[in-house]
Amino acid sequence: MILQGKTVVVTGAGGGIGRAICLRLADDGARVVVTDLKQENAEKVASDIRAQGGTAFAYKADVTDSAEVRDVAKQILSDLRQVDILVNNAGGSAALLGKLSEFKDAPEEVWSWVINLNLMGTMRFTQALLHHMLERRSGKIINIASIAAEVGIINRVDYSAAKGGVVAMTKALAMEVGPCGVTVNSISPGLISRSTDPAGTETSEGTYLKRSGSQNEVASLVSFLASSEADFITGVNYTIDGGRTLGPTGKGKA
Repeated sequence: MILQGKTVVVTGAGGGIGRAICLRLADDGARVVVTDLKQENAEKVASDIRAQGGTAFAYKADVTDSAEVRDVAKQILSDLRQVDILVNNAGGSAALLGKLSEFKDAPEEVWSWVINLNLMGTMRFTQALLHHMLERRSGKIINIASIAAEVGIINRVDYSAAKGGVVAMTKALAMEVGPCGVTVNSISPGLISRSTDPAGTETSEGTYLKRSGSQNEVASLVSFLASSEADFITGVNYTIDGGRTLGPTGKGKA
């Protein structure tokens, strides 16, 4: 129970990687605050945690709405009195809108939406809870980025730029708040299974391990960074991608 007595807030936690993170941190002993754009999704994950003997609370939180983020953060602190760890997981590409495109055809409003969700959403929740962490001189912030920040992804220039901003924000903020006892790190997943089974993987030629990663594997990395074992780590971006960013996996001649 490495997180016994800790309170963790996870954004975008209603499914997939977010859900897996919540379940893992609850299993580690944390009180988990599940936030999601849809209240019913947050409630479902919180219910799953309670069914396994954990402690969870559900809140609706749209990370693109500054006022709502501030209000939710205030409510969380009023209800639970403390937040030790923030996991900024909410995000997504223009695929969520059905509007993936080449850069030359990308509408500015789609770029704005992607950056607002991924980069500004991370900024909003971090800023809303950071004052509390600084006052307590203790806290951990874990941002979920993407390998798009490192190598880019075709037809997702906007997403690559937004996640690149998340990684740069992580490093710069770590410098600012480190002297006050707050650490800031990021995780860049590669190809992660979308299976309803958080332990599920699929065969893939796109990684050197010849499979996708599982949601649980990302959650395990979050668990490590949230624990006291990572107290001396800050400003680091952790890639979890089965070697995808090492380069092409083809066997052609060099």
